[in-house]
Amino acid sequence: MAHMRGVTGETRPDRAGHVLDWLPLLVCHVEADGRISYLNRSWERFSGIDTRCGAVVWTDLLETSGPVSCLPEHCVAPAECCVHDNVTLRHSGGAPVRTNLHWQKMGDTEGGGWILFCHPEPDFPLLLPRLSRSEVPVGGPARALPGVQIDTGLDTLPTRPDVTMPLVSPGPSAEPADEPCEEREKEHASSLLAARSASYTARRAFRTLGRELAARAVGRDGKDELTGLCDRAGFDLRFEQALALAAAEGQTLGFLLVDIDYLGDLNDVYGRDVGDQVLKLVADRLSLVTAHEGDAARTGDDEFSALLTGDVSASTLAGHAQALLSFIDLPLRLGNRQVRFGLSIGAALYPQDGEGFSQLRQAALLALHDVKAHGRGGFRLYHVGMAQRGNGVTAQTNSVRQMLDQDQIYPAYQAKVRLSDGHITGAEALMRWHGRSDLSSGPDAFPEIFRNYDLASRVSARVQECVFEDIALWRSAGLMPPPISINVAPVEFMQDDYAEKLLARLDSHGLSARLIELELTEHVLYQNSEHYIHRALALLRRAGVRITLDDFGTGYSSLGFLRDFPVSSIKIDRSFIRKICSESSMEVIVEAIIRFGEAVSVDVVAEGIETEAQLALLRRIGCPTGQGFLFSSPVASTGFAHLLAGSRRFDL
Repeated sequence: MAHMRGVTGETRPDRAGHVLDWLPLLVCHVEADGRISYLNRSWERFSGIDTRCGAVVWTDLLETSGPVSCLPEHCVAPAECCVHDNVTLRHSGGAPVRTNLHWQKMGDTEGGGWILFCHPEPDFPLLLPRLSRSEVPVGGPARALPGVQIDTGLDTLPTRPDVTMPLVSPGPSAEPADEPCEEREKEHASSLLAARSASYTARRAFRTLGRELAARAVGRDGKDELTGLCDRAGFDLRFEQALALAAAEGQTLGFLLVDIDYLGDLNDVYGRDVGDQVLKLVADRLSLVTAHEGDAARTGDDEFSALLTGDVSASTLAGHAQALLSFIDLPLRLGNRQVRFGLSIGAALYPQDGEGFSQLRQAALLALHDVKAHGRGGFRLYHVGMAQRGNGVTAQTNSVRQMLDQDQIYPAYQAKVRLSDGHITGAEALMRWHGRSDLSSGPDAFPEIFRNYDLASRVSARVQECVFEDIALWRSAGLMPPPISINVAPVEFMQDDYAEKLLARLDSHGLSARLIELELTEHVLYQNSEHYIHRALALLRRAGVRITLDDFGTGYSSLGFLRDFPVSSIKIDRSFIRKICSESSMEVIVEAIIRFGEAVSVDVVAEGIETEAQLALLRRIGCPTGQGFLFSSPVASTGFAHLLAGSRRFDL
């Protein structure tokens, strides 16, 4: 679909632009001061004028302005539609062309101004479908055409495939003198039919263009339509002015960046009407907080910004932020429904955190990201350490995106071993990559990406696809692989479709859910998505997927997790196994976990086994399963296939 280009550099309205660009008409929109705010592609090509190069007035479209330099509203008989006869158009492809200019007045609700249109053939009927060729007026100054009415209430832009539209030509074509009268009448009737079709579609397109111009004019008033706050462009301008004043007077400024937590989830669960009410409430409360000492704006879909003036300190910023959080803490009542939501707020001070608007915004954005990285909800003031972490996040993000784009990510498999006889009972799929010798191995090199839903989900999807392909390949070779564990980042549960996507991938490879285990930590509880997590895990468990609680014993809620979620096994964290031979307390803790697993019928796996001494102690206290470099390092698909094709056991 074509895009309309205005002289202001704004995006051309798609719908009207598509129609007006293929109509056999030259069309533009003229503001009250004579400037062109829209020129369709036909007229651009015809005139050779590039509206992107600067302001253009309508008389620039003429070869010579002559006696028609006025606008229709300044003419003797202004009306909704009028015509300038015998005007010479500028034509980049040949000699100037003489034709008639038609003016259509647009109302205030349609953006105002005039639609100016014409056809290079002076007697082409255009919007006069009821007039015969002999009745088309010629000559004279601009005149009103009271019989021409604007269509109202026409909301669609029909096409007429049964009518062949005449092409734009450089000038009127001459009729052969000896052509039979009957043939000329047929051509005349065909021309009128084409003109009626063009007229019908053009009038509708003009109306649509008018509505789009009006909507664009509303946007220029600097207000967000939903909340009534200043929009981003207006806020940026006010902030720049405030910065200049603060610099001149030696004062400080404060900047708050406010984000509504999980607004997309609210829209999905309750509907967009509720989401809009939340946006309005936040806008109202933010206006109260900044009423006497600043300004507020909606600067994104779920983002607001606030400027605080008058020698602002860190404590002042914190006070305003806390006031806003307190206002929002009460539930939103909609009929019989109560809706609760939270805010994450990042803040920065001028001049200590930046001397320009872009620097202050970036500082506040880093502070906002810090709030979200620690579970969302609350307030952070920027400090230098955030920039250092931000640079690290950027580098990690760029590296991972590159690896995804170049298909460098793959899974490596580390065996799980039954400690009583060394038999392979399963394996964990660990993220690895090709050709990245500059980076340490393993996902620990990219801790920040697993706080990013988009990147974590893309990496997880890639690893899952590779694992499922490997399992299908091993099965086709008759190797019958054991269950394979896949790690899950907490952020992946931020959307309520994790289980459905995983099961769909399994189904596309023709695999049973019983071939897969999920390994996740209790830190998923920190993501404020407990309902999503419980639903996803329950669905997966019913399908046959085993659930493993990783890093057991390192958090405060491990026992609660076992109580509330369908866990099949637990993994004793490697930090305990590393010290099990040197610290007696670690041996006590590990044995207690093993006895606990037996009591609640949950399998227990000790990870990080690296020495014979560790293995001997674990076997003595009855640990059933182990994993670690003592048995095997993580190996690629072919390496694990060799393990499966052999004895499928390690000598202990």
